[in-house]
Amino acid sequence: MNNKLFYLAPVVSLVGIAIPNHEAMAQQMQPKNPNSGNLQFGFRGTINPFTKNGTSWVSYGAQLRVKVARRFNTEWFADYYPSIMKGKTERKDIRAGAVALYYPLHEIYTGKECTPYFSFGTTATYTTITARKFDANEQQVSRWSFGILAGMGMLLHVTPKMDIGFVTQYIGQLGSRFKFNSTSTISPERFPVQLPTTKVNFEGQLLFCMSMNYTIGDLW
Repeated sequence: MNNKLFYLAPVVSLVGIAIPNHEAMAQQMQPKNPNSGNLQFGFRGTINPFTKNGTSWVSYGAQLRVKVARRFNTEWFADYYPSIMKGKTERKDIRAGAVALYYPLHEIYTGKECTPYFSFGTTATYTTITARKFDANEQQVSRWSFGILAGMGMLLHVTPKMDIGFVTQYIGQLGSRFKFNSTSTISPERFPVQLPTTKVNFEGQLLFCMSMNYTIGDLW
């Protein structure tokens, strides 16, 4: 009897060592922070119902999202706004920005159907306006404008890796003012828009954005 216990002792000791080692390896394989590092890519479209000075009412763009915490996400986007003013002048706006998303609910990405959020960030917009004279010569003016945005949105989780986002945002930005001629008839020597003045102008826009995002993987 004692001999049998003598032979079983090494086996019991090996099992006792293997169990803690297995638990330690499982803990090492788990991510340090499972609630962050998520990377998403998506396409977006924006509607601007209150146009002014020839701004486009619709845009096309793309975005990246990098999740930094359980309730915080970051969004990096770029939008393109093309428009035509009265068939004579072409305006193009390229807007890029960085936004922080805050999820107020405790259940985040845990199989819930939707996730509401608040957004706040900064934007930079490059605007060009091209006017064509009757003799085919062109005049082009451009400017930079910078601003901040804030809004409220909702994510609808279609699959564990795909969601559709809806957000309403207000953007306030500062930039030099374009001076538009109000006359309907433009002579060959006169353009419908002049170079930006040195006076700083405030512009506000209320935007409605829809996006479709897909999870690529985890960065960390």
